[in-house]
Amino acid sequence: MAAQRKRRRLPGAVVGVGALILLPALVSLIQARLLKEKSLKLDLAQAASAEHGNSKYEELTFNTLKNWTYIEGKTALPGFIKSLDGKNVEMVGFMMPLTQVKEISEFLLVPSLWGCCYGQPPAVNHIVVVRMRQGHLTKFFNDVVRVRGRFSCGEIKQDGYLVSLYVLNADEIEGR
Repeated sequence: MAAQRKRRRLPGAVVGVGALILLPALVSLIQARLLKEKSLKLDLAQAASAEHGNSKYEELTFNTLKNWTYIEGKTALPGFIKSLDGKNVEMVGFMMPLTQVKEISEFLLVPSLWGCCYGQPPAVNHIVVVRMRQGHLTKFFNDVVRVRGRFSCGEIKQDGYLVSLYVLNADEIEGR
């Protein structure tokens, strides 16, 4: 009888633990889908802008930036990443402010907010530091944003710690 009770409890516990493990992944997938849908809406606005001759930015996706494994001090930036250095690019993602939520001068651009909050933190090549041009500030957007500006890559360290591989010096930010 006691063995039967243990068997009954085990599947419930396994399901509970499994749900806790899979929930962040599920939320991240949902958020990725929303990102794609909202990105399409922003693309319509961009297409209208391109008709008026404002297409000087090359699209850069997180899939491109994440398409390699970085090991600090051992891995060099791959050629396909180095070739983006100094180019005008546009990226779509979510804004994650570093210090302030009003009059923001610098923030992280991430592919998914939930993916950053559960489990292990994102790898350094999965995030982009966005810096506003001198004297310019932005408000916080709690939804998808499109950032246009000049991309640069290379190790950026503060106090001896690696903080970024990618920086996007923003010319403009679009959000909803």
